[in-house]
Amino acid sequence: MAQKINNLKKTSSKKLNDKVILAGNSNRPMAKRIAKELGMSLGKIDVKVFSDGETYVNIEEDIKDKIVYVVQSGSYPANHNLMELLAIVHAARNLNPKKIVAVVPFYPYRRMEKTVERGESLTFELVADLLHTAGIDKIICMDLHKHRSKRFFKFQRKELRAFEVIISRLRKKKLHNFVIVAPDKGSMPESKKYARELEVPLVKAYKTRKKHDEAIINRIEGDVEGKDVIIVDDEINTAGTLTGVVDKLKQHKVRNIYFACTHAVLSGPAIERLEKAKIKEVIITDTILLPEEKKIKKIKILSVAPLFAQAILDDR
Repeated sequence: MAQKINNLKKTSSKKLNDKVILAGNSNRPMAKRIAKELGMSLGKIDVKVFSDGETYVNIEEDIKDKIVYVVQSGSYPANHNLMELLAIVHAARNLNPKKIVAVVPFYPYRRMEKTVERGESLTFELVADLLHTAGIDKIICMDLHKHRSKRFFKFQRKELRAFEVIISRLRKKKLHNFVIVAPDKGSMPESKKYARELEVPLVKAYKTRKKHDEAIINRIEGDVEGKDVIIVDDEINTAGTLTGVVDKLKQHKVRNIYFACTHAVLSGPAIERLEKAKIKEVIITDTILLPEEKKIKKIKILSVAPLFAQAILDDR
């Protein structure tokens, strides 16, 4: 992918002349990788927090008549990082750019795309409305929780997939006699896609959830005994569902267990759970900046920056 972009840069320099990349503070390393893939530097911007917690933004780059790409993940602390994104977009809008594109590798409140109980806030829609009000023309994001959420966007949307990056990593392992396991109903469509691509069986796990972030695995449907197992999901949060599936699989006498996902939220007891879990490798991407203290040995981070760089290069 990087070589492909380098080749395109040589013949498509005009595509980059009117583009500027600005970054918030949630995932600046990724923003720098995206810019590096394109042979660009990040635009000058001052983003800081006042002593009372309010966000200050000052764009010091000339962005008049330019296409502005604001790179910011909605990861922890979600509310603060969302406000940073909104403030940068709002400041940019006042400087007369040609277009503003929010590059949001991890969309905040992505799981709240539907209400379960009367009185709940549909915060996915709220975030989309806030971005629209702030002034974006388009969003480039990755692996939203549900595809039905696209109906909330009142602007152009480009959703990227980490699939090809993760598949490439799995192919290098040259696993034999293995299966894909879908840890819950929501992960089934993506798990089926991985199983088809790797030409292996799909095994289903069934769970019940007593409350948010607490799940119980009831049963495993499919043959897993003596096999290597790859568990696939779009994100890992507290790792409660994952470790429940792992424990259930070990009861069925599987061999090695691998886990792959796009978004590594890893909140609360997640790292402690992963350390103890009988998982050989945890494959994640860099849509969320992983702090040094969470970089345990079994975690392998893949970069999806080239995919975002390609999307920016192709965008007009």
